[in-house]
Amino acid sequence: MKPLVINAAFAALRILFPIIGIGYLTIESREVFVVRQLSNLTLFVAFFMIANLQMVTSRALLRTTQRRAGIKAAQLAGIMFIATLFAAVDAALDAFFSQYNVSANWPIGFSLFFLGWLCNSTAVVFAVVSMHRFIGILNNFIQSSVTELEVISSNT
Repeated sequence: MKPLVINAAFAALRILFPIIGIGYLTIESREVFVVRQLSNLTLFVAFFMIANLQMVTSRALLRTTQRRAGIKAAQLAGIMFIATLFAAVDAALDAFFSQYNVSANWPIGFSLFFLGWLCNSTAVVFAVVSMHRFIGILNNFIQSSVTELEVISSNT
């Protein structure tokens, strides 16, 4: 593909990811007291798959002359994995709420619902930050020539 098209796509994604994150957090804030196990598990899986993509990209970059970008990608994969863990905690809390019919009317119920909202919000913020920073690395990786990505050593 032409570099102009790739750059435009990544520029659009850099704008869209924060907007989508803010939109999701707005919807999440409105529906704090609705149990959504399926959407939370979907979010967990999506974050896990993105973290895996980031780690695979990191491994590939670490084997090239772009080791610094590989280290940065690994750090961003770690941030995405933390988002995955927060999403898993939120999904577990929602499962608990539905299993035991926890009501937000009780102080402990409200505290648990708030904890779930906080975990989900943290997961989304971490994921958006990780993806936003990773887009630049992915853009450079995709547009690099083979000679720029030449493998340093076959032993690594």
